[in-house]
Amino acid sequence: MSLQNIKHVVVVMFENRSFDTMLGGLYTNGSSPAHFVPAASAERPFDGLKAGLSNPTKAGGTIAATMPASTATLPDPDPQETFANVRVQLLGNAAGAAPMSGFVQDYETTATTDASQVMQCHSPDQLKVLSTLAREYAVCDAWFAPVPSQTWPNRAFAHAGTSNGHVDNGTPPDPFDWQVRTIFNVLGDMDASWAVYSAALVAPSLTLTMFPTLWDAKYKANFQRFSNFISACQNNTLPQYSFVEPRFLLDPNDQHPPHDVYAGESFLYDIWHALSTSPGWSETLLVITYDEHGGTYDHVLPPANAVAPDAASNPGDQNFAFDSFGVRVPAVVVSPYIAPGTVFRSPGATPYDHTSILATLRDWLGISPADMLASQRVAAAPTLAPLLTLDAPRTDLPAIAAPPASGFIATNLARPLNDLQKSLVSGTARRSGLDPAATLGSMPTRQHAVDFFHNLLSSDQP
Repeated sequence: MSLQNIKHVVVVMFENRSFDTMLGGLYTNGSSPAHFVPAASAERPFDGLKAGLSNPTKAGGTIAATMPASTATLPDPDPQETFANVRVQLLGNAAGAAPMSGFVQDYETTATTDASQVMQCHSPDQLKVLSTLAREYAVCDAWFAPVPSQTWPNRAFAHAGTSNGHVDNGTPPDPFDWQVRTIFNVLGDMDASWAVYSAALVAPSLTLTMFPTLWDAKYKANFQRFSNFISACQNNTLPQYSFVEPRFLLDPNDQHPPHDVYAGESFLYDIWHALSTSPGWSETLLVITYDEHGGTYDHVLPPANAVAPDAASNPGDQNFAFDSFGVRVPAVVVSPYIAPGTVFRSPGATPYDHTSILATLRDWLGISPADMLASQRVAAAPTLAPLLTLDAPRTDLPAIAAPPASGFIATNLARPLNDLQKSLVSGTARRSGLDPAATLGSMPTRQHAVDFFHNLLSSDQP
């Protein structure tokens, strides 16, 4: 099977959840995958939750990884996710600590109540849409965030193959620190069709906000509302590459802790339903993943064989050489050319990370080295081509019930902004000619940010 049978690639990226806390229980109670890619990797069982996984507390106790999660809105408060915090989560606070033993202790510096929240994992029954798609198509149990840190560096690798040497969002996040060429610039230059679809109700597209290289007026039509995605599916007019963003601020469905994970499930169902009922379904590849783990528990130590993408990253901020990956995140790939029950891993030493999306686009569209992003991380990344093992597209569709369309636990707009929301405000301020730090300083709550976007942005602003 060739990638050339695919006409539409769609990527949706949620927020801040680790593999164990979302899909660690996918194959339990005696169930097992039907296929492994590559086939030789079948000697390694599905690497999910198992007995005995725990983290120590500061007081000398232990907290076990448990499933199911007790609520849809944990961990609350939101764990820390900066480069420094993630180092503690991975390596612990003390010399000689076991790998992946610092999640609870790091969270204890943030949470004043129940530190077990970072160890609680959602069961397949709690995440029926994500879990069903993972079982009925393909799931990777070794897909890592590109950087052991926050949203902007990891999303930058997904879009540009580099974070321009930055390991944190910034204080405050400033788009001019992220002035790099993106895959969207590459596609535009070669006249390939693309769109970023945002489900936001008031805020602009995060992708647009991050990269000044996309602020040119010629790209305005490429940034669209989520309703346009639904219409494009119905009319079979999807572009070649679509990137879908959830809502991050008002009525959030991005699954960023402590936002209601069921709201994200409902959003994923809407994407799935639109694609699977589209006339173009048989020619579509859908990738579902998360930007980074957001401080939630995973038991697998990230590999330390990452390739620095460019000179700005070797070393980059805080003397990090970009030589190790971030924490494992969920990655589910859906296509009628994928056999049900597939678990996939990299065929080589370099694991899957977000740059695998870019490498897949490169090969799929035949982008020449001269036209492609110059990132060495992209050059080293495995592609998704080996997953398409079927000679003809499947005609069956898994039975997935629509989740409730309402009843999600509302986020209190009197709360302070989380780090991603701060980046949307400061980035928009910079794009609008305002002072980012001063603008953020005037916004102690999420309601202030909602009002800011209502007042600043025109109704057609993506």
